[in-house]
Amino acid sequence: MILQEIFNNNFELLIPEFFLTTILLILLLFGVFYKKNQNNEKILIIKNLNTIIIYFLLIILILTYNIENFSTTIMNGVLIINNFTQFIKIILILTVIVCFLIQQKYLIQQKINSYEINILLLISLLGLMILISSNHFITLYLAIELQSLSFYILTASQKKSILSVEASLKYFILGSIASGFILFGSSILYIILGSLNFSNIFLIISNINYLENTDLLISIVYGFIFIVIGLLFKIGVAPFHFWLPDVYEGAPNNITAFFAIVPKIAFIGVLIRFFFDIFYHISFFFEIFFYITAILSMLIGSLSALQQQKIKRLLAYSSISHVGFILIGFTSNLLNNIPSILLYIIIYIIMSINLWTSYISININHKPIKYLTDLSGIYNINNFIAIIIVLNIFSLAGIPPLAGFFSKLFIFFAGIKNGYFSLVFFAVIISIISSFYYLKIIKIIYFEKISKKKFLSKINKIQSVILLINTQIISFLFLFPNIILVNLNKIYLYLLVI
Repeated sequence: MILQEIFNNNFELLIPEFFLTTILLILLLFGVFYKKNQNNEKILIIKNLNTIIIYFLLIILILTYNIENFSTTIMNGVLIINNFTQFIKIILILTVIVCFLIQQKYLIQQKINSYEINILLLISLLGLMILISSNHFITLYLAIELQSLSFYILTASQKKSILSVEASLKYFILGSIASGFILFGSSILYIILGSLNFSNIFLIISNINYLENTDLLISIVYGFIFIVIGLLFKIGVAPFHFWLPDVYEGAPNNITAFFAIVPKIAFIGVLIRFFFDIFYHISFFFEIFFYITAILSMLIGSLSALQQQKIKRLLAYSSISHVGFILIGFTSNLLNNIPSILLYIIIYIIMSINLWTSYISININHKPIKYLTDLSGIYNINNFIAIIIVLNIFSLAGIPPLAGFFSKLFIFFAGIKNGYFSLVFFAVIISIISSFYYLKIIKIIYFEKISKKKFLSKINKIQSVILLINTQIISFLFLFPNIILVNLNKIYLYLLVI
């Protein structure tokens, strides 16, 4: 890049990323001089640090929201800023803020004084923000590695736990293989197309006559499949899901909540850009691939969840099943599938926030819960938390008139428009099967007898407010159907201006 071109870039569009990077550097420098003499001081510093980071994230959210709505590439075309990337970033930052809010009390209760945890969470956020704006395969790969390396370390943050270290090692090995798939696919595309820039790839693909260049088409398809496999691994799609239950179980609860809530929206956003924009002209070749992975994810996720006794493993397999539902929207390259996909992932994030907030906030006899049986008789101890868990479980199961029903309804409509009636029918059957393990949780909460005395710790005020707001959204969304219909069309038109 010529020096003159560097200064011709619109750097003001990257102010949120620059601001986040500056915060990280300051916090890292502070960590160098951070003394670890007394536990009480450490807890105080960690608590204050968590609060300060939340304020910084609010500033980043405002900076991101105030960026003008137009499409442009910067840094010699390696990054892109447009309506779609900004929309995804805003959702991403909001979810990270919520994760920091719900972990405050948990860090103090469990005496987690590790200064590095918050730093690594912010580094992963930076990686995901760059990932969303990537317009080049090298940038994409570096962003994924920045996020992944943070996650590997966070998984092993419980140094004395064998489960945590084992999960981290498994995640690291399998994650490295997935990254290798992305690199291999990118290499194939570079050999065939001569460019790694997404804009150039789009132009080249849109001008190829595939009837005369069958070998070229097959090579491009192979390259793209390798890249998609690497991305699907990151969101735990079957059959690339083997790391997910172990990581959920091995990582501390606040880290697992972060894994479950935050990264999915970023990787789904990248898949939307690939499938409906960059590789749009050949995306119909991959419809059968998404069809198969959707079926496998729904089937394996639901059947495996039926056998689980641990809450975190059940939620892990449940997330695999829900990602399968999201992939129904990728079985056709119709652009009006995009709002259905985004609606599902946003509602799923809201439900996940509620479930993980409930899970983190429940401490029985001053210990975090682990097994489903630990939830027995909670209704008799705390009605508020029991009702919220039940409402969210009903929503996850797709029971009308809760928000989860509408998210599944729209994704099913997308499948029907695509002509995949058998896939939609299969998804309905899977929804019925998944209701069994969801109803099992309700049975334990309301009807299981308490075997011994239980003392339930008070829920933090911030956690209570988050639970209340999200539960109202989930419960009363059906009262304002125009909000769904109008905003779906707005999002659809909003995303077309790319």
